[in-house]
Amino acid sequence: MAAVTGSQLREGMEVHSGEGQSLGTIERINRDSITVRGQQYEFTSIERVEGNRVHLTRRVGASVDTDQRSGPAGRSDRVVEAQGELRVPEVEERLDVEKRPVELGEVRIDKRVTEAEQTVSVELAHEEVRVEQRATEARPATEADLRGAFQEGTIRVPVRGEEAVVSKQAVVTGEVVVNKERTTEREEVSETVRRTHVEVDDDQRREGDRPQTQPQTGARAAPTTGAAAAGGAVGAVGAGAPARGQITEGLEVVSADGERLGRVKELREEDFLLDRSGQRDLYVPLGAVAQVTGTQLTLSTRADEVDGMNWPKPSLL
Repeated sequence: MAAVTGSQLREGMEVHSGEGQSLGTIERINRDSITVRGQQYEFTSIERVEGNRVHLTRRVGASVDTDQRSGPAGRSDRVVEAQGELRVPEVEERLDVEKRPVELGEVRIDKRVTEAEQTVSVELAHEEVRVEQRATEARPATEADLRGAFQEGTIRVPVRGEEAVVSKQAVVTGEVVVNKERTTEREEVSETVRRTHVEVDDDQRREGDRPQTQPQTGARAAPTTGAAAAGGAVGAVGAGAPARGQITEGLEVVSADGERLGRVKELREEDFLLDRSGQRDLYVPLGAVAQVTGTQLTLSTRADEVDGMNWPKPSLL
């Protein structure tokens, strides 16, 4: 049977188990595997490709009707019989903050017209007519006096003066200036993010494994003082302590009183990084390791003493 290559596959194709059960569609095609519902299957586990369907071998993608167990909300336990490498991705959410322009409000400027009575003093000139009758001595009338002397009529004398003429003129007495300027301020944005922690619980029994006596709480050794307690002499492994080669990443870490603390995330020359769920990780010196049994690493420190050992912590950045 010819091996299936990536050129024969495309995203969206239906994937079926060896028993013919639908497992989902191809979400992503990797270099040597495909991803279906977050689960990766190597090309070597594909038996054949027919049209838009991908069929896995009998040993891969077995039915999960009887092996799927419901756990807490948002969790399901599945048993997958896979051949070759099985990859379980660790996924976490990260905040991505973007900015967009919005209208925060407005400044409204209203104009109102009011009326007020205004009085202005002004001086006006006018003519006044005074009529005065004088008595004179009798004298002979002249021709000027006789001209129209015996004619009746009315003599009009115009009287002139000034009157106030009111007009209005608009003048600018002030102004309101409105300016806008752009300022920047820092704002803290908080949101809840999720992170997937993959923990390995290996309960299979291997040939040659023998039960070993766990350290008793009442018979545990007293905590080391001085530089060794603070992690100063982390390179000196005490008598009976396991060799560095026995410690591997992924081991479950328990305290001297049997309480689970986390798992080994990173192994260094003189210490290892303890990955603790919901708490700050710690660099535990190798000298604090009491024993390694199967997939479990036991410390010589009780659970309530771990945070007081002053072991270094990784940077938060």
